[in-house]
Amino acid sequence: MRDDDAMSMTGSAATEAGGRFNPRLLLTIFVRLLALVFLASGLLEWAIILGPAAPGGGFLSLPVEFKVATVFFAVCNLVAAVGLWLLASWGAVVWLIAALTESALHGLFPETFGFAWLTVGFHVGSIVVYAVFTYLVDRSSEEA
Repeated sequence: MRDDDAMSMTGSAATEAGGRFNPRLLLTIFVRLLALVFLASGLLEWAIILGPAAPGGGFLSLPVEFKVATVFFAVCNLVAAVGLWLLASWGAVVWLIAALTESALHGLFPETFGFAWLTVGFHVGSIVVYAVFTYLVDRSSEEA
């Protein structure tokens, strides 16, 4: 996805006005939904830091590794959400960094962070879907 791509929101979700399959529109919708997920995730991380969603004795009572990860994802997820919503190329990069980092933390350090198979599966699945939609967009622009 490039910054200069003008992604039209006209027509149905899967077809253009001429009835052709429009992968660019599907990619736009997918990326915007992903932005909403990361916005919610970032806000949840901030709720942990500020107190409303903090476990037990609050944020300061958490182990250091949890504090570092929480602050990292509180910032990174919100930056990724803004970049994805704006359809900026840097948004996809920040999203990939956040998704791969969270997957690595849960996959490689399950004794510290716990193995969250649903989180890892979501990130891997969303990366695959993004790659497929991006491939389809590039292929359709080559045909045009």
